[in-house]
Amino acid sequence: MSTESTDTTVKDVQVLLDLMFPTSGQCLGIAAELGVADLLADGPLGIAELAEKTSAHQHALQSTLQILAEDGIFAEVEPGVFANTSRSELLRAGVPNSQHVMSQFAASEWLWRSYAKLGHSVKTGQAAFDEAYGMNLWAFLGRNQDKGREFNAAMNEFSATLGPRIVADYPKFGEAGVVADLGGGTGTYLATILEQYPSVSRGVLADLPPVIEQAKARPDLAGLIEGGRLEFHAGDFFETVPAGVDLYVCKQITHSWNDEKLLSVLKRCRDASPTARIAATELVLRPGVQKFVKYFDVMMLVTMAGFLRTEEQYAEVFRQAGYRLERVVPTQTAFSIIEAVPVD
Repeated sequence: MSTESTDTTVKDVQVLLDLMFPTSGQCLGIAAELGVADLLADGPLGIAELAEKTSAHQHALQSTLQILAEDGIFAEVEPGVFANTSRSELLRAGVPNSQHVMSQFAASEWLWRSYAKLGHSVKTGQAAFDEAYGMNLWAFLGRNQDKGREFNAAMNEFSATLGPRIVADYPKFGEAGVVADLGGGTGTYLATILEQYPSVSRGVLADLPPVIEQAKARPDLAGLIEGGRLEFHAGDFFETVPAGVDLYVCKQITHSWNDEKLLSVLKRCRDASPTARIAATELVLRPGVQKFVKYFDVMMLVTMAGFLRTEEQYAEVFRQAGYRLERVVPTQTAFSIIEAVPVD
């Protein structure tokens, strides 16, 4: 065997070894939980001081931060001395585009437990989460309200970061009088639409009753509620959706369902508001998508036996429900807005 061939093999082995130990996600969550980026806000600190301020084990914390420095999150400006970067700044709570909550949610023990059952999903197409917990994700979040609040907080943070960019790239929101957000969680995305497009007279937030109660309790939504621009529809949208709507919107939910379930929701929309358009914000599979999109596809498989679709697959499901896929609108983010109109 030639030396060149041996060198190539060694390099390939190293690449595989790097992938076998995917600790970065956990390290991000720990760094956010400990508030490391906040401690570094005023400048670099040595590992001994960081360990003391976070009540962490010094060597273990250093190993964690060195992994993140390898990924360009923190900077090790000299041995054992760490500083923030533009990426680690996003681990701080309350900063613009913060990922403080999301990074901890993505590293949560209860979520990672389901990833350990990925093989079950790959072999069967069923949710690894169900195999790990004996119930589906939504039942789990309903029974574990602290986890449910964690989930909703992460989704709100995600919407607060990306929502304004997505909403700005679809001016047709402003043409609708009544907008209903299906599976809209506690209302961050719908509130963004209402705030950016004052011409929308009313928004209707549709989700399960416990989630709607959380939305009603949000102080930042009080103005929209009191002004009559935000209303609520509590229920299961496989059974009922708001009527009298001009535009149904949803964000990151159609990937949760197989074609049969998605078709049933779309048909309910068609029956409840026959002239309403659909604007679904989703990740769309296409050649050259970001790695994040592919990771997200696997996460949907693991957590709820969901999957991302291609434009052609969306077009076919819409066709069966009585809609025509009008266009797929790119945004400043990895998400696109899938626009469908009813067929007479």
